[in-house]
Amino acid sequence: MTTLLLVRHGATAWTHERRLQGRTDIDLSQAGRADVAALAPVVADWAPRTVIASPLLRARSTARLLAAALPDAPETRVDERWTEHSLGEWEGRTADQLGPDYARWRAGELTPPGGEPAAETRTRVRAAVADAAACSGPVLVVTHGGVIRAVLGTGLGLPSSMLVPAAAPSLTVLEVEPGGVRLRAFNVDVVAGRGG
Repeated sequence: MTTLLLVRHGATAWTHERRLQGRTDIDLSQAGRADVAALAPVVADWAPRTVIASPLLRARSTARLLAAALPDAPETRVDERWTEHSLGEWEGRTADQLGPDYARWRAGELTPPGGEPAAETRTRVRAAVADAAACSGPVLVVTHGGVIRAVLGTGLGLPSSMLVPAAAPSLTVLEVEPGGVRLRAFNVDVVAGRGG
């Protein structure tokens, strides 16, 4: 059994503006860095031995901050399969601008124009989880909200419509074994004033 610590990256300027980021490469905001620093002791308590990150800057910056809080900070490996799914023409737009299509997308019923279909996201994420579970654990993976939803969908059979978005940043903990995946914690968010 391998413990998988999925962390959604910290907030960016677009997170604060409630803009969809997708694969747009944006770094953390100052507030996002502070939030990651607040989450770091919670992650460190799990004593991850392997660190993997999405190639997007906001994930790599989050991974760097979290790894620096570990006693024996392992080197962070970048894995393209953990990148956020492309939202095509929707990147940079807000839910209000998208109207009812936003809710349909959140429910898994719609792919944004020019975006990555959910089935493709699930396929690459399934392979990434299997490879991460073969590493020396616990394994810290710094990734994105859409990827975390895909992991929960493929591993636990939870439909997108049943999942609240993961906070930025937050921790979701899974136990992965050959027979399946078990959820230990979802959306653990230590930032004051937010639920989790």
